[in-house]
Amino acid sequence: MNLGFLKMTAVVTALIAVWMPVVDAAEGERSSGVISRMDNVEIRVFREDELTTRGQLSADGTIAMPLIGAVRIEGLTTDQAAAVITRKLADGYLVKPEVAVSIEARIRRTVTVLGQAQRPGVFELPAHRRLTLVEAIGMAGGVTRIGNAKKVTLKRGGTVRLLNLSDITSGKGTDIPLQDGDMITIPESLF
Repeated sequence: MNLGFLKMTAVVTALIAVWMPVVDAAEGERSSGVISRMDNVEIRVFREDELTTRGQLSADGTIAMPLIGAVRIEGLTTDQAAAVITRKLADGYLVKPEVAVSIEARIRRTVTVLGQAQRPGVFELPAHRRLTLVEAIGMAGGVTRIGNAKKVTLKRGGTVRLLNLSDITSGKGTDIPLQDGDMITIPESLF
C-alpha cells in the first residue's frame, strides 16, 4: 500500500475527529438550554410554516405568536417552551401540533471577579447550567497568596454580602449560584 495514501488517510481521519465534536457542540448550543430574557428564539410548528416565529423575547420574557398571542417562555428549557406552546396551540387551534423551539442568539451574561485573584476579569455565565462563586474564582485563577479568602464580597444589585471562601471550600459553608451582573471582590489580607 502507498505510504503517502496512508498518511493522507490519517490526516483526514484526525481532522474529521477533531471537527465533528465542534460542529455538534455548536448545533447543540443553538438548539437547547434555558431561555433567558432578551434571547433570540425560533419557534417552528411542523407543517404550519405560517406559524413559524423568530424574534427576541420581550423584557417580560414573552414572545408573540400567531393565533395564541404572547407566550411566557423565559426560564424554561427549549423542550419545556415547546410543550407550553404545543398545549396552547392544541387548545382549540391545531390537532396534535408538533413544536420545536431553538435559541438562535443569546444576550451575553457575565460576572466580574476583582481584587486579589490571579486573573481578575469578566467571565461569561454558562448557558446550560449555573456557575457558582467557587467556580468563578477558579476561572479567575484562584486567590493570590496575599488575598483574604475569609472576606470575599459578592455585590448583587444594591446588596453586598460578606462571604468566607475558606468555609465554602472546606464544606462548612454553602457555595452560591451566581447571577448575571454579580461582582465578586477578593480583598488584600492585612496579616
